[in-house]
This record gives sequence, structure tokens and C-alpha cells, in this order.
Amino acid sequence: MFESLKLAHEIGEAEYEAEEPLLRGRLIDAQFDLLEAGDFPVIVLLSGMDVLGRSAAARQLQSWMDPRHIRPYAAVRPSEEERDRPRLWRFWRALPAKGRIGIFLNAWYDGPMRDYFLDRIDHGQFGARIDEIRRFEQLLAQEGALFLKAFFFLPKKRSIKGIKKLKKEGAAAWKLSEEEAELGKAFAKRYDHAVEILEELVSATSTAYAPWIPLASADPHYRDLTLGRTLADAICERLAGAAPKVPKSGTSTTISRAGPNLLDSLDLSKALTREDYKPRLKEAQRRLTALTLSRRFEDRALVAVFEGNDAAGKGGGIRRVVQALDPRMTRVIPIAAPSDEEQAQPYLWRFWRRIPPRGHVTLFDRSWYGRVLVERVEGFAAEDDWMRAYDEIRSFEAELADDGIVVVKFWLAIDKKEQLRRFKAREAIGYKRHKITEEDWRNRRKWRAYKQAVHDMVDRTSTAAAPWTLVEANDKYFARVKVLKTLADRLEAEL
Repeated sequence: MFESLKLAHEIGEAEYEAEEPLLRGRLIDAQFDLLEAGDFPVIVLLSGMDVLGRSAAARQLQSWMDPRHIRPYAAVRPSEEERDRPRLWRFWRALPAKGRIGIFLNAWYDGPMRDYFLDRIDHGQFGARIDEIRRFEQLLAQEGALFLKAFFFLPKKRSIKGIKKLKKEGAAAWKLSEEEAELGKAFAKRYDHAVEILEELVSATSTAYAPWIPLASADPHYRDLTLGRTLADAICERLAGAAPKVPKSGTSTTISRAGPNLLDSLDLSKALTREDYKPRLKEAQRRLTALTLSRRFEDRALVAVFEGNDAAGKGGGIRRVVQALDPRMTRVIPIAAPSDEEQAQPYLWRFWRRIPPRGHVTLFDRSWYGRVLVERVEGFAAEDDWMRAYDEIRSFEAELADDGIVVVKFWLAIDKKEQLRRFKAREAIGYKRHKITEEDWRNRRKWRAYKQAVHDMVDRTSTAAAPWTLVEANDKYFARVKVLKTLADRLEAEL
């Protein structure tokens, strides 16, 4: 599939010197128009077999534009912190904000390409990693990201010549990592096998919203001008109003309102006496303590999500869980409205960056489910956005589970009468008044809409890897014990 790239693609010195200053001006103008608009990020991904060429091209792009608004990223061997988290975690952290440009060398393609080439993973595992990449890029495109993925190709003779240059210059060739240099040498030595793998990778990940641009990279003038023109054209076209190429969601665009609601199946009269509550709470906490301190947990992590009606007791439940955990390995994340920094990134960005390392526990007081709950009901998200969020959330949680993270999700349910009683009690108690706001009363007036949203959320995102647990929370004692017992049961089964 790279036959045309084997032909000579060259630009003479005079032509280059005539066009280069004009292209630089176009790129600078496009960059600052992008920055001023602040509507979408640009992701420039440079990959392929020419490790020296893509590094030099990245350097050239940075010299042509204002580097203060460019975020460069080179995939090197993961740090200890990065190895403790899911594969894509480090790339989520490196994403450029809206209005900015990110230049990535290999990035999320590096691991699958390297591991399959070196026989560290089989073809089935390679396919699974490709699927992971496609989901990642699809989500970013749906959030508005503009992709420019350039595949750098070198003919066999030039590739072998590149080996000699790498041996001579080593990893010092524009800050190439040792891993990049070694992989470049290996590609050249087993050229035909490398081409087969790269053809499969490019074919499987070239989409309408994130297409690969094959680039003959033997001639630096041709390589750099072609890449620069393509980037300037893409930014200007999007800024001029061209509709972004967005993948279609695999989720149905309609939700059935027929049939019973899951929340109606709960027996909210379930309760514990204080005498029963204390020993059951202590026993559940003891089990959770033992499990999270065991050697088996050192290579795993726990993410617990707490959602529920306002005043359902999420805070009290979280406190009882925290009492059972080592504070050095525990973090509680309260989720409120996104900050300006978070709004400039894809929706799931702020949750990816808070995923715990191995051996740790993170408790989310509200979570990524806000998109299909409050944002849906209050109209903060368009229907297409919250509809596709079901797919995105399932993929997100599947990636966490695949990496060994135990995902436990709770919906704490109370009835409308009990909520009213708790609201009035909070208003009457001085130190609890901060817990009740006008927003709580406003949400209460949309009880039916929230009830339907919760039903749809549980129905569409409860999976074997990340099931929902509905907690009958009219009685706080019963709810707290059920939460702790569920956590201990899940961890015991997983470990």
C-alpha cells in the first residue's frame, strides 16, 4: 500500500527557499487564529519507520510556529508512575487544550507497534490494542479535535542508510530516545516484516476523522514543506467553518420510556437497628482493610464511584469506607462543575488524570456520570453528546478493568418523601446548612426526569467488568453496610 511512496519525491533548494518564508507566515497566522478562536485542539501525530525524519520534522514545525502554544510529546519508555496506570493515561495527560497544537512522536502507536514487531504480543493482542486506539481517537474527534497523522516512509535502501547514521549519531540525533533509535535499527534490519506490520496498523486506524497521510520522507525539503502545507490547510479549513469529520455514535439515538423503572424495584424499607449496625459495619470494614493491605492488592487498584439522589448519604458512606483504608493509599475526589482548564479538554480528561496507581484506592463523590445525569436533565449537553457518552463510558471503564483496576459503582437511592425530610433537617441544623442549596431544591422539581436518566444510565452502563450496585438508602445504617460489604465482596472475588 506504500508503492507510490517509493517514487522520488523531491523539492529543489531554490523552490524550498522561495516557499519556506511564505509557509512560515501561513502557519503563524493559522496558529494565532486557532488560539484566538479557542474552539478545538490540533493533534499532529508523526509516526512511521523514519525515526530521524519525524524528529527533524517536529523540530521544524516548532521553529516555524510559536513554541509557547505547542505541546511536544515523544513516546519513550514509560516512567514508574506511568507503568502503574492504564496504557493511555500518560497520553490523556499530554493532550493539548482547545486552541493549542500538540505534536506527538509515535505516542499511542509506539507500544503496539514495538511489542508486535518484537513478538511480545500475538496478533490477537495487537488487534485489541488497535481497537483501543480507534476508540481513543474516536472520542477525541467527537470532542472536536482536529487530527493530522503523518506516516513517514523510507524505501529500503534509505532505511539501511539511516541505520549507519543512527549508529554514528546515536540517540543524540535531536534527542531521540534509546528506544526509538533501537527500534529504527530493528525496522531497517527486518524491513519487509516491519512494512507488513505498519501496513496493517495504518489500514486499521486510518478513519475519516483521523486519516493517515502517507509522507515520503527521504527528501527533507519535500517532507517539511508537505507537512507544513497540510497542517496550515487543515487548520484554515476548520476555522473557515468546514464541518468537522465526526464519527457516528454506535448508540441508538432513541431511548425507550416503556416498561418498569429499575428504581421502582428497590425495597426502600430495608433497615438495620443500631445494635445490628455497629458489629456489621466493623466486620465489613475489617474485611476491606485486610483486602486492601494484602499482597494480592499491590498489583491492582480500586475505583469506587458514588452517585445518588441529593441527600442520599454519599458523604456518610464515603467516610465509613475511608475509615477502613490506609490514608496513605486513599484519595477522595469530589466532582463539581468543570474548571476553565477542564472545559478546554475532552470530557473524560479530568477523570483519566485522577486514576489511581497500583495499590491505591480512589473514591469519586460524583463522577463521569454527570454527563448522562445532570448535563442531560439540565440541558447542559446536547442529546448527541450525552447519548454517545454511554459508549465512551463503557470503553473508559473497560480499559480500567483491563489494566487490573476494580471498578465499583453505587447509586444510593431514597424516595421523595425521605429526601424532603432530610432537606428540612439540614436547613434546621446549623452545621449542616452548607449541604443544602437552591440547586438541590431545583433538582428536586425534576425528580421524574432524573429518575428516568438514572434508569437509562444503569441499564446502558452496567457491565460485567463494572456493574452498578443499587443501594436502598432510606436507612443510612443499611446503606453504609451494603456499600462496605459490596466493596469487600468485589475485591475478594477479583483478588
